[in-house]
Amino acid sequence: MGKLKILYLDFNMPYLIKDADHPVGGATIEWFSWIKGFEANNCDVSVLAWEGAKKYVGDNSPINFLESYDPKKGLRKLRWLYYRFPKIFKAIKHYKPDVIIQECAGSATGIMAIIANILNIPFIYRVANDIDTDKRLNNRLTYRQRLFFKYGLKHSAAILCQNGYQYNRLKKYYNKDKIYLIPNPFYIEKIQKIIFFSDRSYIAWIGIFQYQKNLPALLDVVQKMPQIKFKIAGKSANSNLDDKTQTALHKLSECKNVDFVGYLNRNEVILFLSKAIALLNTSYYEGFSNTYLEALAAGTPIVTTNSADPDNIISENNLGVIADKHNMLYDALNQLIVTTNDDVIAQKCQDFVNMHYNPVDLSRKVIKIIYDIKKSVSY
Repeated sequence: MGKLKILYLDFNMPYLIKDADHPVGGATIEWFSWIKGFEANNCDVSVLAWEGAKKYVGDNSPINFLESYDPKKGLRKLRWLYYRFPKIFKAIKHYKPDVIIQECAGSATGIMAIIANILNIPFIYRVANDIDTDKRLNNRLTYRQRLFFKYGLKHSAAILCQNGYQYNRLKKYYNKDKIYLIPNPFYIEKIQKIIFFSDRSYIAWIGIFQYQKNLPALLDVVQKMPQIKFKIAGKSANSNLDDKTQTALHKLSECKNVDFVGYLNRNEVILFLSKAIALLNTSYYEGFSNTYLEALAAGTPIVTTNSADPDNIISENNLGVIADKHNMLYDALNQLIVTTNDDVIAQKCQDFVNMHYNPVDLSRKVIKIIYDIKKSVSY
């Protein structure tokens, strides 16, 4: 039997590999780890991306890209039917993957499922966020996008969930035998040396500036702790920010105890987090934040709320402090600062992520699922 050929759709991956000043989102960071895990298990992995991605990234890319269409080409109302779909179809047909995997809810989920069905290839959907599985998705996707997304879920050979909430939601609507719970992997080339807490000087916040990340809650904590330095890493996903996020960003920029450090590339993130007393996450919800894994790998505890602590991983394993509500984040952060007077928690955080989120081990579970699908269904 030859190598398993896996194709994953991600138009942001070229920006991550290039380390460009471009917000890529957690799904792309997650899949870089998956790819490393699959490759370590002797699989061939390609990422379906836009036309020109190979030239953009350069000859030394650690990722193999399969190019499809140019996002700038095609008539607006007809481009999917007459330009994009044929380009994607042709690229996939030529590559002949054993499985197609896609993450992030949207029209692409249904489109990839349709192509997979036509070409007799198993399609797997990876859940990217808790809102992929409940009514909150209605606020983010149009009616047409939801139709395509639901079609993709219905016609998927497997659905991979990040946490128990996602798993329990989806098994109510789909065959539970095709739904699996597998957490995000975390890949790092070199283990970060733990920095003593006596040498750490700020609270870190990192993410894309958007509604989900709840910048007003961050502002509330910053204003209540003027004696503590906060460093904010990230940038806006687009120029159309909601009013609350824009207002919070403006007020944060006026706070003397806040430094905006901009968008960090892959090599800078771990170092940034390793010098922080804690990672503060103010999000309304998370699937499982890759920033958590990066913080734990740096030996940095996490402060967030119950709604952003998937499967109670942080609270049950004492990897930080959890607040019941966003207006209680100040108390949770203050508790961590006061009680964290040694470096035991740092080593505990690092050991935890190394033990439970190894990409080689987790990828092996997905590979087994793929082979089980191919055995049970005649593709």
